Amino acid sequence: MNIENIKIRIKIVDHKKLKAMASVNFGEDMVKGFRIYTSDFEDSRGDKLWVIPPSYQDSNGKYHPIYYTENKKRWEMIKFKIIDEYHKESEKYYKKQFDLD
Repeated sequence: MNIENIKIRIKIVDHKKLKAMASVNFGEDMVKGFRIYTSDFEDSRGDKLWVIPPSYQDSNGKYHPIYYTENKKRWEMIKFKIIDEYHKESEKYYKKQFDLD
């Protein structure tokens, strides 16, 4: 999988700790529902953001991820691409929101 071929769509939410929702397009397949939250802890790049894949809740109240990869390096690449797109979209969003040039 080439990370450059993945397309990310970000929708800014900015509700308490939830900052945005993301959809990830893996070519012909799209996974919607990634959530971007603020975090109290920095990641390896210094961002205080936490990306959570979409999940569902079973009848016992336990959550299960809809998107999962055992390849930790792949997950890090996808997560950082989502965060990079979030930074771009949030900059546009806040410039428009506060009428900044």
